[in-house]
Amino acid sequence: MRIPAVSVAIAVACGGLGCTRNQQTEPQILFAQKAYYESPASLGDGLVYVAGTLTGDGVGYPNNSVAISCFKDRMECLTYTVEQIGQNQVSRLEIPMIYPVTKWDSYEVVASGSDLRNCRKETLSIVRKSEAVVWVQEPINQSQAACKDSDTRILKWTIENPPGWKPLPAGK
Repeated sequence: MRIPAVSVAIAVACGGLGCTRNQQTEPQILFAQKAYYESPASLGDGLVYVAGTLTGDGVGYPNNSVAISCFKDRMECLTYTVEQIGQNQVSRLEIPMIYPVTKWDSYEVVASGSDLRNCRKETLSIVRKSEAVVWVQEPINQSQAACKDSDTRILKWTIENPPGWKPLPAGK
């Protein structure tokens, strides 16, 4: 079977110009904006909640949504994650990760835990007044044989609005 020369020319031109596939520069799935909540004084000082998109170098899937719920009475924070893993496709809601709280005061909540299997330590710091979150992953146990091939980068992430959210024009 012979392919007409015009068809070949169109296919070559489209391939070279990138018209064979519509590449989107923005994510197809738009997660909710960043949110922050603390339990009111009448309920005590028992809950701090932050949700949004984990951003920074080394984040596996840049279009994601995470939630951190910290409970003073249990002195622990739980994190939940869902990510865009493909075009119009999200991961399942992951099981919560539990981080023991190491500091809880009116200024900040800090929780930390170790993932010995991946030779990493994670620390979550929530600055209450500014509603800012810093999530740090750092290498641990690097002298152990099991950690010889582990990631040695220190990663710092923050929780922000997801990609695709744009501020509304003034007056709207």
